[in-house]
Amino acid sequence: MELKLPYINPVSFANTLVNHYDFDIQQGWNSNYLALPEQAGVGSLQLFMREDIHFFRGKWKFNEDSTFLSHDPVGQKGLIDFRLSSDGQIHSASIEGDKKFEWEITEVDGFRFFIPGKYLKLEKNQLSDRFEKYCFNRNIINLQKQLFEIQAGQISNALLLESKMLEFIYFWMDFLQTNNLEKHFESISDRHFSCISNAKQLLDENPCESPSIKYISRKVGLNECDLKREFKKAFGLPIRQYIIKQRMDFAQKLLKDTDLPIGEISTRLGYANRGHFAGLYQRYFGVSPLNDRLT
Repeated sequence: MELKLPYINPVSFANTLVNHYDFDIQQGWNSNYLALPEQAGVGSLQLFMREDIHFFRGKWKFNEDSTFLSHDPVGQKGLIDFRLSSDGQIHSASIEGDKKFEWEITEVDGFRFFIPGKYLKLEKNQLSDRFEKYCFNRNIINLQKQLFEIQAGQISNALLLESKMLEFIYFWMDFLQTNNLEKHFESISDRHFSCISNAKQLLDENPCESPSIKYISRKVGLNECDLKREFKKAFGLPIRQYIIKQRMDFAQKLLKDTDLPIGEISTRLGYANRGHFAGLYQRYFGVSPLNDRLT
C-alpha cells in the first residue's frame, strides 16, 4: 500500500487521509484524532495545529507493507521537519539533506514536528551538529521517554501530549540560541541517575506486583526522600503516580488482549476493590474498563 499525501500543510494532510484513505476523524482537546479504517489496520494519529507550527503523535500498524510518499518539496515554506521514533531514532529530512519525503510506514510509533526555519537561526551545517547534540542530551532523552509513556490513541490524553510536545520544541529552539539545556533542568548526579534508572526498571518488570518504595530504596541504594525527589525530576511523575500509570496501562493491555474478567484483572493488579479499580481506570483513560473493552 502506498499513501501519497501532502505533508507540509496539516489541513490538506488530514483531509487527504479522510477523503482518499477513509480515515475516521474526531475533534477534541485542541487536536484532530484520525483513526485507520479497520480494513487497512489498527492505530491512529493525533494532529495538533498552531498558527505556524504543527505536530502529531502517530501509532499504527497497517495490515500490509505500506510506504509514505509526498510530492511536497523538503523544506517547503521554510518548514524544518523532525521525526522521533520509540526506538530512540531521531531524523530530519531537512537537516539531513533528503531530496524528498519517502519512507516505509507499515508500523509506526513516533512523533512528527514541523517548525519554521526562521526560528532556527543557524547555518545548515551548524544546525545538524547542534541537532545531534540536543537529541543525545540526557535530559532530552528523558523527555522523549516521557512523551512515549503517554498513552497513544486516547483523546483524553491530548492536553498532556500537546504540553509535552511543545516542551520538546521550546527546549530545542532555546538550545539553538543558547547552547545550554541544563538551566531548564534540576541537575541529577550520575550516581543518583543510575539509581533511579534501576528503580524504574524494577517497576517496569512487573506492574502486577510493584514493590514498596521502602524496598526499592534499599534495593537501589538511595534513601526514600532522594528516590522520590530524583525520580520525579528524571521521569516527570511522582513514583507513586508512575506505579499507578504502569498498572493502568497493563490493565488496558489485559482488557484488549485477553478475555480475563474485569474482576480478575483488578485482583491481579493488586486492587481488591473492583469499584476502586474501575474509578482509577476511568480517571486515567476517560472511559470505564467495561466500555473500553467493548470499543
